[in-house]
Amino acid sequence: MENKTGKYLKYAIGEIVLVVIGILIALQINNWNEGRKEKINQRSVLSNLLQDLKSDSVSYSINLKELKDVDFLQEQLYKIGVKNDSTIVIKNPSIIRFLPYYNPITKDNDPFLATKITNDDIRKEILIYFRKMKDMDDIYSDLDDVIKTKMRIYLGNKKMYKLTNWFENKYKNTAVVDLSYDFIDSSELIAISKDTEFQQILFEASLKIVNNIDVLEILIKQNAHLISIIENELNKKK
Repeated sequence: MENKTGKYLKYAIGEIVLVVIGILIALQINNWNEGRKEKINQRSVLSNLLQDLKSDSVSYSINLKELKDVDFLQEQLYKIGVKNDSTIVIKNPSIIRFLPYYNPITKDNDPFLATKITNDDIRKEILIYFRKMKDMDDIYSDLDDVIKTKMRIYLGNKKMYKLTNWFENKYKNTAVVDLSYDFIDSSELIAISKDTEFQQILFEASLKIVNNIDVLEILIKQNAHLISIIENELNKKK
């Protein structure tokens, strides 16, 4: 009986050990599967983020060119109106009222994106990028206000808009930055460049344009930096 009891006890202990080992193996496999799923999910999140960042990059490049075009025109109007430079020829005067279409998609597509990133370095860079976007949102809002509530209203009050030019040509070219026609006459714009009220509005508009260019260039650098980091991370996981 003692021998049988000892054998039964050894057998029971062996069974328990096997069950424990089985449970540990199952947990290990489950953890491995969960880890693999998490890596796949992270790769998907980063890949989607990368595409959004690249789309933002293209949009930013367009915005920067538009802002610099307006800045150049404002500089010309200052030289004409204040410095009396009569050698300047104004091209595309209509962009004096132009407001770039600033609409990045990265944060809008996923406002809680940073919380889904497990890589601390990438998450930190995303948060920096979002802060730079917030800075750009704020400064763009200031430009929006100046152009809509001051510049456009002033031009309208001065009856600067050529109704015929607009309605006869509005469907010929939909690219605002590459107009093949002008609904503001360059000679009339040159004339009002000497008006002190216009000069004050020009000052405000120029200040906001330059601020937008400065902040946008910083945002573009962070965008490029984040793209580079994510591409390196995705390449390591291939």
